[in-house]
Amino acid sequence: MVFGVTSRKPPILVVTAATYPILLSNLLAAVRAVDDQYMILARSLGATKLQELTYFILPGIVPYLAGASRAAIGIALRISVVAEAFGASGGVGYWLVYSYDYGYREGVFAWAWILIILMIALDLLILKPIERWSTKWKLEK
Repeated sequence: MVFGVTSRKPPILVVTAATYPILLSNLLAAVRAVDDQYMILARSLGATKLQELTYFILPGIVPYLAGASRAAIGIALRISVVAEAFGASGGVGYWLVYSYDYGYREGVFAWAWILIILMIALDLLILKPIERWSTKWKLEK
């Protein structure tokens, strides 16, 4: 409400505040989980710090970030509905609450289905393939 009801900033800030801890904790865990054998290999081959980062650390953390982004997107979509319902003048959450307030049962179900289909499509069509692609390079132990 600080930024105004018609502003797009409140839902964005609320979603950012809700998803940031998930992404940050997974990023820190990913950096710690980069296989030491790869780093030993990089150092023995004479890789610079930039090469270690570019060719070993970043590819090593991408699978973790892809998985974390799947969780964060799910939370972000649910939180955005609430944020839009209370602090925006548009969006799925706004229209869902609007339909509910005015007794438009069909509208409530339609907006709920739109949200569910959006979440499933985003996960199956974009995030899951990215996660699968990002783990393809890893060697099985």
